[in-house]
Amino acid sequence: MGERDWISRYFKPLATGPGADALRDDVTKLSVAGGPLIATVDALVESVHFFPDDPIETVARKLVRSNVSDVLAKGARPLEALLVLGWPNNRPETELARFAAALGEELAKWGARLVGGDTTSSPQGLFLSLTLTGQCGPEGPIRRSGAKAGDELWVTGEVGAACLGYRALREGRLDDSHITAYREPALAPLEITGLLRNCATGSMDVSDGLLGDARMLAEASGLSVTVDLTAVPFADEVADLEERLALASWGDDYQVLFSAPESASRQIIDYARERSFQVTCIGTFAAGSGLTAIENGAVVNLPETLGFEHG
Repeated sequence: MGERDWISRYFKPLATGPGADALRDDVTKLSVAGGPLIATVDALVESVHFFPDDPIETVARKLVRSNVSDVLAKGARPLEALLVLGWPNNRPETELARFAAALGEELAKWGARLVGGDTTSSPQGLFLSLTLTGQCGPEGPIRRSGAKAGDELWVTGEVGAACLGYRALREGRLDDSHITAYREPALAPLEITGLLRNCATGSMDVSDGLLGDARMLAEASGLSVTVDLTAVPFADEVADLEERLALASWGDDYQVLFSAPESASRQIIDYARERSFQVTCIGTFAAGSGLTAIENGAVVNLPETLGFEHG
């Protein structure tokens, strides 16, 4: 089947936005929202971000969620998506159909819709990229650079489940419950946007490792940050410091990491409880620079690598 047939059969039904023009053109007309618009892009590469034999539906969902997490962390709602798909000749059309169906379902779950993109054959493996726009509140996106000295550091959800799932797949332990977290990361709910708009001074998603991302948030704000490893909500029982540091440095959690004044802590806790999602205070910001990690009040030695980097 040729590229035009792929588009017509599998992706045209997903492109319901008026600006998409049923994918008959080379460009799309993006929606103009009531508030500022943002855009983000993330790519997934076979054997780098997912295993070649991962179910194709989970690849579609991970692609969407890795982008949605960036948009949510800015206090924005997902809006429209552009897909780039490099499809290997050795993957059957039945997989393409399943991929497209899962992609459409996942976009709809977050209130987004496909409006365009590009497809091509890939000689060496599956390659995917999604560009996602988001609608901010009136004040615009919540940047990484807004944290203030004295702010608390908060994280949604749990940390480390994706790392545990990756280990299980690599070791062939296919009954491990953490595998789902690696293949289909759990995100904060859409309602997190209201909390961030009301309380957060700075925010980002946790994609490259909690410790490295906390340091990045502090650096962007010209501050130092202290992370209390004892407070971090790890996804499993963590027996020792070495394992805590490993899980906090691995990445693919796709949770929201944000700063907020201490005076907002009760509002944060109540908001999350009322909407049934988890949020935890794990540290503080101060004047200066750098990252400090503590466990039971004592400073710990940090690993040389605090997060994932390509290269």
